[in-house]
Amino acid sequence: MICNKKYGFILVIWGALGLIPFISIGQKVSTDSLLIKAFSNDQLLPQLISTAQKFSPEAKRLTSGIDFATANQKISKNAIFDRLSLLASYHYGTNYSAVNETNSLNRFTTVQSGFYNLGVGIQLPVSQILNRKHFERTTQAQIEMANYEKENTYLYVKQRVIEYYQDLKLAHKLMLISSNNRQAAQVNYKMAERDFLQGQITVEQNARILDIYNKSRIEYETYLNKFQTSMMELDAYTGINFSTLLNQVK
Repeated sequence: MICNKKYGFILVIWGALGLIPFISIGQKVSTDSLLIKAFSNDQLLPQLISTAQKFSPEAKRLTSGIDFATANQKISKNAIFDRLSLLASYHYGTNYSAVNETNSLNRFTTVQSGFYNLGVGIQLPVSQILNRKHFERTTQAQIEMANYEKENTYLYVKQRVIEYYQDLKLAHKLMLISSNNRQAAQVNYKMAERDFLQGQITVEQNARILDIYNKSRIEYETYLNKFQTSMMELDAYTGINFSTLLNQVK
Protein backbone atom coordinates (compact mmCIF):
# COMPACT_ATOMS: atom_id res chain seq x y z
CA MET A 1 0.00 0.00 0.00
CA ILE A 2 1.37 3.41 -0.97
CA CYS A 3 0.13 6.69 0.50
CA ASN A 4 1.63 10.17 0.17
CA LYS A 5 1.60 12.73 2.97
CA LYS A 6 -0.53 15.12 0.94
CA TYR A 7 -3.44 12.71 1.14
CA GLY A 8 -3.42 11.94 -2.54
CA PHE A 9 -5.36 8.94 -3.72
CA ILE A 10 -4.04 5.69 -2.24
CA LEU A 11 -3.00 3.08 -4.75
CA VAL A 12 -3.47 -0.50 -3.81
CA ILE A 13 -1.04 -2.26 -6.13
CA TRP A 14 -2.28 -5.78 -5.57
CA GLY A 15 -5.84 -4.70 -5.96
CA ALA A 16 -5.09 -2.97 -9.26
CA LEU A 17 -3.59 -6.23 -10.50
CA GLY A 18 -6.73 -8.12 -9.50
CA LEU A 19 -4.93 -10.16 -6.83
CA ILE A 20 -7.18 -9.05 -3.99
CA PRO A 21 -10.55 -10.83 -4.26
CA PHE A 22 -13.59 -8.63 -4.25
CA ILE A 23 -16.19 -9.19 -1.51
CA SER A 24 -19.69 -7.82 -1.95
CA ILE A 25 -22.86 -8.35 0.02
CA GLY A 26 -23.89 -11.98 -0.19
CA GLN A 27 -20.67 -13.00 -1.98
CA LYS A 28 -17.85 -15.13 -0.75
CA VAL A 29 -14.17 -14.78 -1.50
CA SER A 30 -14.18 -18.21 -3.13
CA THR A 31 -16.94 -17.16 -5.54
CA ASP A 32 -14.98 -14.21 -6.84
CA SER A 33 -11.79 -16.23 -7.09
CA LEU A 34 -13.72 -18.75 -9.21
CA LEU A 35 -14.91 -15.89 -11.42
CA ILE A 36 -11.35 -14.70 -11.95
CA LYS A 37 -10.24 -18.24 -12.76
CA ALA A 38 -13.18 -18.86 -15.11
CA PHE A 39 -12.60 -15.62 -17.00
CA SER A 40 -8.87 -16.22 -17.28
CA ASN A 41 -9.25 -19.12 -19.72
CA ASP A 42 -12.94 -18.82 -20.74
CA GLN A 43 -13.50 -22.48 -19.88
CA LEU A 44 -17.25 -22.02 -19.37
CA LEU A 45 -17.89 -20.28 -22.69
CA PRO A 46 -18.35 -23.45 -24.83
CA GLN A 47 -20.92 -24.83 -22.41
CA LEU A 48 -22.77 -21.52 -22.34
CA ILE A 49 -22.96 -21.52 -26.14
CA SER A 50 -24.15 -25.12 -26.32
CA THR A 51 -26.78 -24.58 -23.63
CA ALA A 52 -28.05 -21.38 -25.27
CA GLN A 53 -28.40 -23.09 -28.64
CA LYS A 54 -30.54 -25.83 -27.12
CA PHE A 55 -32.53 -23.30 -25.10
CA SER A 56 -33.19 -20.92 -28.01
CA PRO A 57 -36.92 -20.82 -28.93
CA GLU A 58 -35.99 -20.07 -32.54
CA ALA A 59 -33.75 -23.14 -32.70
CA LYS A 60 -36.56 -25.25 -31.23
CA ARG A 61 -38.97 -23.88 -33.85
CA LEU A 62 -36.59 -24.79 -36.65
CA THR A 63 -36.08 -28.27 -35.22
CA SER A 64 -39.84 -28.73 -35.36
CA GLY A 65 -39.75 -27.42 -38.94
CA ILE A 66 -37.21 -30.10 -39.87
CA ASP A 67 -39.40 -32.79 -38.32
CA PHE A 68 -42.39 -31.38 -40.21
CA ALA A 69 -40.55 -31.40 -43.54
CA THR A 70 -39.28 -34.94 -42.93
CA ALA A 71 -42.81 -36.14 -42.22
CA ASN A 72 -44.04 -34.46 -45.42
CA GLN A 73 -41.35 -36.26 -47.36
CA LYS A 74 -42.53 -39.62 -46.05
CA ILE A 75 -46.13 -38.72 -46.81
CA SER A 76 -45.14 -37.76 -50.36
CA LYS A 77 -43.33 -41.05 -50.89
CA ASN A 78 -46.28 -43.05 -49.58
CA ALA A 79 -48.91 -41.10 -51.50
CA ILE A 80 -48.84 -43.61 -54.33
CA PHE A 81 -50.34 -46.24 -52.06
CA ASP A 82 -53.49 -44.13 -51.70
CA ARG A 83 -54.45 -45.23 -55.21
CA LEU A 84 -53.49 -48.86 -54.69
CA SER A 85 -56.35 -51.33 -54.24
CA LEU A 86 -56.54 -55.07 -53.73
CA LEU A 87 -59.35 -56.82 -55.63
CA ALA A 88 -60.62 -60.31 -54.75
CA SER A 89 -63.76 -62.22 -55.70
CA TYR A 90 -65.17 -65.73 -55.77
CA HIS A 91 -67.74 -67.16 -58.20
CA TYR A 92 -69.45 -70.53 -58.24
CA GLY A 93 -71.52 -71.90 -61.11
CA THR A 94 -71.78 -74.08 -64.16
CA ASN A 95 -68.93 -74.08 -66.64
CA TYR A 96 -70.03 -74.93 -70.17
CA SER A 97 -67.43 -76.34 -72.51
CA ALA A 98 -67.51 -78.03 -75.90
CA VAL A 99 -65.77 -81.34 -76.45
CA ASN A 100 -64.81 -82.01 -80.07
CA GLU A 101 -64.58 -85.68 -80.91
CA THR A 102 -63.42 -87.04 -84.25
CA ASN A 103 -66.14 -88.15 -86.59
CA SER A 104 -68.79 -87.09 -84.12
CA LEU A 105 -70.88 -84.11 -83.33
CA ASN A 106 -69.70 -81.62 -80.79
CA ARG A 107 -70.98 -82.49 -77.42
CA PHE A 108 -71.39 -80.01 -74.62
CA THR A 109 -70.28 -80.86 -71.11
CA THR A 110 -71.15 -79.06 -67.92
CA VAL A 111 -68.99 -78.83 -64.87
CA GLN A 112 -69.96 -77.33 -61.52
CA SER A 113 -66.92 -75.41 -60.22
CA GLY A 114 -65.83 -72.34 -58.31
CA PHE A 115 -63.71 -69.45 -59.55
CA TYR A 116 -61.35 -67.16 -57.57
CA ASN A 117 -60.27 -63.76 -58.84
CA LEU A 118 -57.43 -61.87 -57.14
CA GLY A 119 -55.68 -58.78 -58.39
CA VAL A 120 -54.05 -55.48 -57.57
CA GLY A 121 -55.17 -52.28 -59.16
CA ILE A 122 -53.74 -48.76 -59.15
CA GLN A 123 -55.04 -45.58 -60.71
CA LEU A 124 -52.83 -42.53 -60.86
CA PRO A 125 -53.01 -39.36 -62.95
CA VAL A 126 -50.19 -39.19 -65.47
CA SER A 127 -49.05 -35.88 -64.03
CA GLN A 128 -48.63 -37.42 -60.61
CA ILE A 129 -46.52 -40.21 -62.05
CA LEU A 130 -44.33 -37.78 -63.99
CA ASN A 131 -43.91 -35.39 -61.04
CA ARG A 132 -43.23 -38.00 -58.38
CA LYS A 133 -39.47 -37.36 -58.43
CA HIS A 134 -40.06 -33.61 -58.32
CA PHE A 135 -42.23 -33.99 -55.23
CA GLU A 136 -39.45 -35.91 -53.51
CA ARG A 137 -36.86 -33.29 -54.47
CA THR A 138 -39.12 -30.53 -53.20
CA THR A 139 -39.54 -32.11 -49.78
CA GLN A 140 -35.81 -32.86 -49.58
CA ALA A 141 -35.06 -29.23 -50.41
CA GLN A 142 -37.42 -28.14 -47.63
CA ILE A 143 -35.48 -30.29 -45.15
CA GLU A 144 -32.15 -28.87 -46.30
CA MET A 145 -33.45 -25.30 -46.09
CA ALA A 146 -34.67 -25.90 -42.53
CA ASN A 147 -31.28 -27.33 -41.60
CA TYR A 148 -29.49 -24.31 -43.06
CA GLU A 149 -31.78 -21.96 -41.13
CA LYS A 150 -31.07 -23.89 -37.95
CA GLU A 151 -27.31 -23.63 -38.52
CA ASN A 152 -27.69 -19.90 -39.11
CA THR A 153 -29.67 -19.58 -35.88
CA TYR A 154 -27.00 -21.51 -33.99
CA LEU A 155 -24.37 -19.11 -35.35
CA TYR A 156 -26.44 -16.09 -34.28
CA VAL A 157 -26.97 -17.53 -30.79
CA LYS A 158 -23.25 -18.21 -30.50
CA GLN A 159 -22.44 -14.60 -31.40
CA ARG A 160 -24.96 -13.27 -28.89
CA VAL A 161 -23.62 -15.46 -26.09
CA ILE A 162 -20.10 -14.23 -26.81
CA GLU A 163 -21.32 -10.63 -26.62
CA TYR A 164 -23.14 -11.18 -23.32
CA TYR A 165 -20.17 -13.09 -21.95
CA GLN A 166 -17.69 -10.40 -22.94
CA ASP A 167 -19.91 -7.73 -21.34
CA LEU A 168 -19.99 -9.76 -18.13
CA LYS A 169 -16.25 -10.27 -18.23
CA LEU A 170 -15.57 -6.56 -18.70
CA ALA A 171 -18.10 -5.57 -16.04
CA HIS A 172 -16.42 -7.90 -13.55
CA LYS A 173 -13.00 -6.47 -14.25
CA LEU A 174 -14.22 -2.87 -13.93
CA MET A 175 -16.05 -3.79 -10.74
CA LEU A 176 -12.83 -5.15 -9.23
CA ILE A 177 -10.95 -1.98 -10.11
CA SER A 178 -13.69 0.26 -8.74
CA SER A 179 -13.81 -1.84 -5.56
CA ASN A 180 -10.11 -1.34 -5.00
CA ASN A 181 -10.45 2.38 -5.68
CA ARG A 182 -13.28 2.62 -3.18
CA GLN A 183 -11.30 0.77 -0.52
CA ALA A 184 -8.31 3.04 -1.09
CA ALA A 185 -10.48 6.16 -0.96
CA GLN A 186 -12.11 4.94 2.25
CA VAL A 187 -8.73 4.46 3.96
CA ASN A 188 -7.61 7.86 2.73
CA TYR A 189 -10.80 9.48 4.03
CA LYS A 190 -10.46 7.91 7.49
CA MET A 191 -6.91 9.18 7.75
CA ALA A 192 -8.03 12.63 6.65
CA GLU A 193 -10.83 12.63 9.26
CA ARG A 194 -8.37 11.82 11.99
CA ASP A 195 -5.98 14.58 10.90
CA PHE A 196 -8.86 17.04 10.54
CA LEU A 197 -9.95 16.42 14.12
CA GLN A 198 -6.38 17.01 15.18
CA GLY A 199 -6.30 20.27 13.21
CA GLN A 200 -3.61 19.08 10.80
CA ILE A 201 -5.64 19.70 7.61
CA THR A 202 -8.15 22.35 6.60
CA VAL A 203 -11.88 21.98 6.01
CA GLU A 204 -11.34 22.36 2.25
CA GLN A 205 -8.79 19.55 2.20
CA ASN A 206 -11.06 17.28 4.19
CA ALA A 207 -14.03 18.10 1.92
CA ARG A 208 -11.98 17.34 -1.20
CA ILE A 209 -10.97 13.92 0.16
CA LEU A 210 -14.58 13.21 1.15
CA ASP A 211 -15.70 14.11 -2.36
CA ILE A 212 -13.19 11.65 -3.84
CA TYR A 213 -14.45 8.96 -1.49
CA ASN A 214 -18.11 9.57 -2.40
CA LYS A 215 -17.32 9.48 -6.12
CA SER A 216 -15.50 6.18 -5.68
CA ARG A 217 -18.57 4.74 -3.94
CA ILE A 218 -20.84 5.89 -6.77
CA GLU A 219 -18.46 4.43 -9.34
CA TYR A 220 -18.38 1.12 -7.51
CA GLU A 221 -22.18 0.89 -7.25
CA THR A 222 -22.44 1.71 -10.97
CA TYR A 223 -20.08 -1.08 -12.01
CA LEU A 224 -21.63 -3.49 -9.53
CA ASN A 225 -25.03 -2.83 -11.08
CA LYS A 226 -23.58 -3.32 -14.56
CA PHE A 227 -22.02 -6.61 -13.50
CA GLN A 228 -25.27 -7.89 -11.99
CA THR A 229 -27.26 -6.80 -15.05
CA SER A 230 -24.82 -8.52 -17.42
CA MET A 231 -25.03 -11.74 -15.44
CA MET A 232 -28.85 -11.69 -15.43
CA GLU A 233 -28.90 -11.05 -19.20
CA LEU A 234 -26.55 -13.98 -19.79
CA ASP A 235 -28.63 -16.24 -17.54
CA ALA A 236 -31.84 -15.25 -19.33
CA TYR A 237 -30.41 -15.85 -22.80
CA THR A 238 -28.67 -19.16 -22.08
CA GLY A 239 -31.33 -20.58 -19.77
CA ILE A 240 -28.77 -21.58 -17.16
CA ASN A 241 -27.51 -19.95 -13.98
CA PHE A 242 -23.94 -18.75 -14.50
CA SER A 243 -23.26 -18.88 -10.77
CA THR A 244 -24.12 -22.59 -10.81
CA LEU A 245 -21.62 -23.20 -13.60
CA LEU A 246 -18.85 -21.76 -11.45
CA ASN A 247 -18.88 -24.99 -9.44
CA GLN A 248 -17.44 -26.70 -12.53
CA VAL A 249 -14.44 -24.40 -12.73
CA LYS A 250 -11.17 -26.32 -12.41
